[in-house]
Amino acid sequence: MAVLGRWRLVLLWLWPCLAASPKTPNVEVTENQGYAAGQSGEYFRYKHMFYKKPTEEDFENAQKVAQEVRCPVCVHLLRSLLSRARSYSEDDIADVLEGNTDYERTGDAVEDQMLKHKKGCNKHFKDDLVAEGFMLRPCKEVAPEIKNDTSPCLWQSPEKPSKQAVDTYEVWKEGVFYACEQSISHHTDALSEALAERLRGQRDVNLTEVAQQACQKVAKCESVKKAKEAKPPPAGAGSTSQAPKKGKGSKKEL
Repeated sequence: MAVLGRWRLVLLWLWPCLAASPKTPNVEVTENQGYAAGQSGEYFRYKHMFYKKPTEEDFENAQKVAQEVRCPVCVHLLRSLLSRARSYSEDDIADVLEGNTDYERTGDAVEDQMLKHKKGCNKHFKDDLVAEGFMLRPCKEVAPEIKNDTSPCLWQSPEKPSKQAVDTYEVWKEGVFYACEQSISHHTDALSEALAERLRGQRDVNLTEVAQQACQKVAKCESVKKAKEAKPPPAGAGSTSQAPKKGKGSKKEL
């Protein structure tokens, strides 16, 4: 718990950056200044990096954010994606989860690189969350029932950001991306199979409830957070608990 408290302080320090919209760049900058140019994953997700290149510390902070918001991100995305599936067959569900889309080339090298990689969670976190006004805020500010909690909560602003804001790198956005990656992308096959079985022949489905069950039981969105919060066993003590199984999971879990 002490470790959890320390990195929550890091998150609290980051809130001015996490919740704020990107600053408007100087209109007199050259055309190439602020463009994302690099070979790591961040450079394939964004077009603009106006202030600094991502650091190892930024990556670590994004991972910590992902651990906190993995479940709400998974639930919202899964509900949204299922609502657009052509049918509830396993193949059609897999198609929307994988998010493979062909984009026309724009002639802008940086944007074309970003669009080339805009599939799966690279696509979902931007189109279904960031572009729809979702951001991270301290829970105590946006969830009154959670008092004195500075951990991040997913919250939707009534105002949608500009395209430039969506395509600009920020640490909190990376946290949302990794939350999607660690839940939906890592369990696409298992989710497709389980959801197809769960939804077969169903009408008037409560997609929020279905998404919550799938994210918790199949995507195991709470597993890492629970493991970190669990009290470690005494030194030298054995454990009779079994490690969670890896793989596609079971369609019976829903």
